[in-house]
Amino acid sequence: MTRKIMPSRRGHITQKATIANRRTVYLSVDDVVKPNEVFLRVKGNANSELICCFDVIARLISLCLQAGIDLPLVVGRLHGTRSEPAGAVVGDDRVKFCDGTLDYVGKHLLIQYCGRDDLAQVIKKELS
Repeated sequence: MTRKIMPSRRGHITQKATIANRRTVYLSVDDVVKPNEVFLRVKGNANSELICCFDVIARLISLCLQAGIDLPLVVGRLHGTRSEPAGAVVGDDRVKFCDGTLDYVGKHLLIQYCGRDDLAQVIKKELS
């Protein structure tokens, strides 16, 4: 497989969300239509090893997308994973509950970029 080379300058959209009032997640995606790169930063009750693991997961997602693997196949593995903290999500318009950080990332990306409205706790019509 050939990897898509990313340009040196590119824009990102960042979604900030807080999970269970214990962990803040900054999820940045490089494209509003077809993502090729994902960045994931976490703050709050996360040690350096866990922060490193989230960074590596984001890099692996990016490499998969740049190699042409479909987003639903890549992030579908994240949705449904359970870890702490889990609970209410504040800051995301569509996701209001998750089973952990990776579940949140999977849900957000599947809803936002793959049309998986069945995973959203808030339907688009309710947004104004």
